[in-house]
Amino acid sequence: MAKRKKKPSGHQLQAIAKAHYKNEFMRKLKYLINTSCGEDIYSLIPTRILDKVYLVRNHSVQIAAAEGHIIPAKEMTDLKVILAEQLKRTTIDFSPNGIKISLTDFMTVGISLHYIIPLLEEEGIPNMNKVASALLKYCLNEEPKTNSMVCLYRILESFGYGMSNIGTRFYWLDFDVTDNEEDKPVFNNRVKIYTEVPKTINVKIDGISRPALRVGWANCMQGMTWLTVMPSLLNISGLPDDQPMEVYIQSHALRRFSERTEGIYDFMAQHYIYQSFLNPKICYDRNHNLLIEYRILDSKAGYFRFDVVGNIIVIRTFLFLTSSGTPEGDLLGKNTGLKMLDKNYLSIDKLSSFMSSDIGKNEQINKVFTEAGCQSLFELYARVADICTNHSNQIPFARMLDYIGISEASIEETITA
Repeated sequence: MAKRKKKPSGHQLQAIAKAHYKNEFMRKLKYLINTSCGEDIYSLIPTRILDKVYLVRNHSVQIAAAEGHIIPAKEMTDLKVILAEQLKRTTIDFSPNGIKISLTDFMTVGISLHYIIPLLEEEGIPNMNKVASALLKYCLNEEPKTNSMVCLYRILESFGYGMSNIGTRFYWLDFDVTDNEEDKPVFNNRVKIYTEVPKTINVKIDGISRPALRVGWANCMQGMTWLTVMPSLLNISGLPDDQPMEVYIQSHALRRFSERTEGIYDFMAQHYIYQSFLNPKICYDRNHNLLIEYRILDSKAGYFRFDVVGNIIVIRTFLFLTSSGTPEGDLLGKNTGLKMLDKNYLSIDKLSSFMSSDIGKNEQINKVFTEAGCQSLFELYARVADICTNHSNQIPFARMLDYIGISEASIEETITA
């Protein structure tokens, strides 16, 4: 009777996995050396040198919460999986021959190539000059390393932005290369996650106390920047010109903002709140209320109405560009007769209605909105098409033209022209 094979122990499985990883590392190292040198240089390097390269190699990217920052366990697990996959899928140009490798391979094997020359210099080997000279072609080329850091920064930035929300908490990621903590001659690629909850206060406006959140943004590898506005920009008497004012947004205003900017990702829309306040463009509505322009990629999409309460600025509501109460919305109403409820009925008071490639092609529609100063909404789709969460399936504008008294025949004529 045949004996049953014993299952390998945990130590044996670990040894097998380590051996497999080393074989893969060496296979990739050989490929990258010979590719970057344009000839078989790998076979000229003694095994003891290659083994030392493996010992001092850069480890795969590790991700962890920064000290003192708590990330929910499931969120951390998901982030590790998604980040590892993104690093594998992202490729960079490795050599002038047009060879591309994954960001994962470059940050481990590719960077480790730089350690060969110092190791060669420690002991004489046959053909050392030839090997060193060939490898210098790669080691002196900073472009792959620069490109890898740019790609990594963009990935980490997108992760931080995608996780951040003014209404809950902000996230940002940082990266560095550190020596192994166990004093082994290896280097760790480490990504650390930081998080911060915005400060919440209660503000009383018109006799009503409401919660408001401090506005800022978390920037990759830099950390939090909380918004402030210099009083001198507001041209209000009685304010000290030299004391920057913190910016807050009422909770209901943030909800209103999300409703009106439906059509692009929340984090992207919120990021441009921050951007709009960095260099604020201030005007007044017909009732002399202060407004700050809201811009997405420098295309005007609406306004924030705000109050100065003591020494802080409080955003009390968001008005989409076509909304009654904005200069453009009031002019649109004057030119067309459309009131607030009409705009709501026609769905032209939110961003998602303008997220269509056909927007602005109709001459009548273009004329109506351009004469009211809303042409930036037509420009916006071309700029944000890639970040649309949903595209407009219906074009409400033919209905709008009919609603304001333009005949069906002229609608058909302009749509099909």
